Amino acid sequence: MFEDKKIRDLLSDEEKVEDLIRKYYSDIYKYCFFHLGNKEAAQDITQEVFLKFLKSLDTYREYGKLKNYLYVVAKHTIKDFFRKRYEITEEIEAEISCDGGLDNVPLQIDIWREIQKLDSLDKELIILRYYQELKVKDIAQIVNLPTSTVGYKIKRIEKLLKLRLEEMKYER
Repeated sequence: MFEDKKIRDLLSDEEKVEDLIRKYYSDIYKYCFFHLGNKEAAQDITQEVFLKFLKSLDTYREYGKLKNYLYVVAKHTIKDFFRKRYEITEEIEAEISCDGGLDNVPLQIDIWREIQKLDSLDKELIILRYYQELKVKDIAQIVNLPTSTVGYKIKRIEKLLKLRLEEMKYER
């Protein structure tokens, strides 16, 4: 595992750099995509995240999992991207996975639309927890909040989303 060794030692070998990128690329890409809703933008931002990481190796200090650090870099890179006033597309609806078959696609789209209405921190917590499948303690490290606060906020957001989805069901 990459976290168990010194990152700089690993990155002295080009093949190991490729392994590191291969290991984390998909997770960072999905994270970016869920925030941006656009394939090309997510790919660009993901590449930028890894470039920033590689450029910052001289100052990088291991304080936790490398994957969590990459999420933090991605979060900041996405914020920079939004500051440039990029227009978001509706492409996200076509990309939502249908783990439970086609019957779940409308529900997943409704859920995603409700997530988009959340404030930025709540949206971040839900994406990290349910779309990136991170543990609460890792999310707490990424968003720089106490673990108990993150757990509480996630439960509160779950209740809010459930309530909103139930209201939508009765409106139809």
